[in-house]
Parts: sequence; structure tokens; C-alpha cells
Amino acid sequence: MNDSIQIKQSGPSAGLLKELTEKVLKVTPINDVYMSVGNTAPETIFTLFVDTTFTRIDNDLLEPLNQIFEDYLSITYNVFSGDYAADAIRKGNLYFIEHCVLGQLAYTNTEAKTNFHPESEQPSILIPRAKKQFKRAMGKVDGRYTNFPKSLKNEKYVDAAYTLQQMMEQLFKISEEFILGKQLFAKDISEHQTALKGYAPAIAKLFDTKHEEDARLLELLNSAYLAFRHKNHLDISRADIEKLLLKTQSLRKETERLFIEAVARCYEKAGSQQTTPAESKQEPDETVNDGAGQETLPLPKLPKYMLTDTEGYICNLEFSSYFDLFVVIEDLIEISLHTLYNNDSENSGFVRNPSYHLVSVLELIKKLLPGDTGQTLTELNDYLNAVKDVDK
Repeated sequence: MNDSIQIKQSGPSAGLLKELTEKVLKVTPINDVYMSVGNTAPETIFTLFVDTTFTRIDNDLLEPLNQIFEDYLSITYNVFSGDYAADAIRKGNLYFIEHCVLGQLAYTNTEAKTNFHPESEQPSILIPRAKKQFKRAMGKVDGRYTNFPKSLKNEKYVDAAYTLQQMMEQLFKISEEFILGKQLFAKDISEHQTALKGYAPAIAKLFDTKHEEDARLLELLNSAYLAFRHKNHLDISRADIEKLLLKTQSLRKETERLFIEAVARCYEKAGSQQTTPAESKQEPDETVNDGAGQETLPLPKLPKYMLTDTEGYICNLEFSSYFDLFVVIEDLIEISLHTLYNNDSENSGFVRNPSYHLVSVLELIKKLLPGDTGQTLTELNDYLNAVKDVDK
């Protein structure tokens, strides 16, 4: 028996949880094991962290873990690198807040060289940050809808279906981030449904492929995505678009409901862990100096940029022209490609795990891309061609 494993539960479940933890430690190089119990589905979630040098979780690591947990329907696991989790917690990933920060540390490798200690983080700071991130992500989904009414009015049903596919994909990714801890990068909606099976039944069966109509709509949605991307023709009726719109609205409503429930669970867990309410916010007692006439000097104020802000920051970048903007985007893409091609070679330089840092670079590229400009240029091109035809 491994005496370094600490299980806080009592009763028959404690022995099973400890046994599973011991099996995990025997087959995989795990640094930390966190446990979250009393969940809706699955009831118990193991969160496993491997060495921070792992940038990808390969099948050689997952196969033995799958064999350990496959017989337990109410118990599951997720495995991450410590680097990814530390960054996710900092950004307000609700999965790690609920299952690690507010979970139970069952095992830690004391010899591991890591500064990753989520249990020491403050939920009172992280939960509002998670809510802010969720609101921002949902705002981006709603932003995609702006072109939908116009496409519907102009009977551009492929464009309308593509918009709905993009909204659904983003909603699934939002759900995956706070339910599974990370997003699944896939265009096929059925893959997202499979990933959430056992966690969120209503979302996992958004398109119930056992029913012929749902299977047809799902196939139509995927075909519309390909048709839009490759400028191919596809016959779609307005009735089908309306059905897909109802699916999108249902998915959005369920995503919001699941997030609200997850936040409520976090507050409940945070409250149960507090032995002395508001202890961390207690103000220090005022003391009187021996020199009665001596005035106390006011404490110096920290610069604004050093203050903790859970609301986020807005950074405005100014370019003299669109040409200069696209030059910067092109340079960032070149750097990203270099990182991917040379990740495992000496040419990657002295940056540790260069592909890990690539995520923030790609996020910056995405934010820099002027999304509406492409549509404007297309419409301008159509207008100029129409004027040209009139002149003839």
C-alpha cells in the first residue's frame, strides 16, 4: 500500500478510490492526483497531472488508464500537463477550479520539480474570472449570428448553415472547456458530442443519430461547412435552416444552464471549505503609535498595472495601414510554423516547450485578423463587377 496517498472519504468508497490511485501510479508517470467527488455526472472525477515537459498526451499514456477506469461508470479521469493546467487556472478555467482548486489532493510526487499547487489558489478570485471568460466567449458566439439574418433574407442558405455550424462548434468548445478542462479541436459536431457523452447528456444528444431526421440534419450541417469553405453548390431549404437554428438555440441555452450549475457547485464547495468566513478579507487591527503626536504616513499606492484585475485589460494596437497589419500577421504565422517544424530539434532555441507557448501566439493572430474586412472586400468586389457590367 502507498502511504503517501491520502483519501479524505470514509466508508467503502475510500478503499476503492485508494486502490484506483495506486493502479494509476503503477502504470503512468503521474506527478499529482486530484479527486473530485459528489459530482452530477460522473460522480467521481480523477484529474491527473504528468510532468510539465509533456506537451501532448499520447495514446501510450492513455491506454493503460482507460483499462483501469473502463469498468467504473460513475468514475472517470482526465489527464493534463502541469504547464497547461497552471495557465488554464490563471485564465479562469472552471474545470480546474471545481475539480482541483476546490478538489482533494490525493497524491503528489514530492521529488517532482514543479511549482504547481492549485489547492493554494483563491476561489474568490478565480470564480469571477471564470464567469468573465464565459461571458466573453458567449459574446463571440452571439457576434457570429450578426450575418445570419442577412443570409436568410438573401436566401443564401449555405452561408446561413455555415454560420450556425460555427456557432455550434464554438458552443461545444465552451462547454468542453469547463466540463472537460480543454477544448476538442474538431469540425465534426458528432466528435464533440462523443467527447461530452457521460458528462452532459442533453448536449451529447443534440443530434440523436439514432433518429433519421437528426442524422440527416447533422450530415447536412457538415456538408454545408465544406460547401461554404470550398465554394461548392449545396441544396438546402429554408425549413432545414430553421431546424438547425432551433438546435443552435437549444445548445446555447443548455450551455448556459450547465455553466450556471458548475458555478453554483464551485461556490458551494468553496463555502464548505471555509472554516472562518471572510477570514481572508479581514482587515488588520488599527494600532496606536507610542508617539501620540506622530502622524502616520500614507502607504504608497501601487501603479495601476500592478493591481489585480479580474475584469481583464484592453490593449489597443494601431497600424498605419491594413498592409502593415497583414505584414505583422504574416510574421506571426511564420514564427508559428517555425515553432511547429522545429519543436523537437535544437533549432527551436532555448525556449522550453516552444509549442506550449504557441497557443498565445495563435490567439493573438486570431484577434488581429480583421474578420469583417473580408466580407466587406467581397461585397465591394461584387459591387465593382456590377458597375463594370453596367458600363458595358
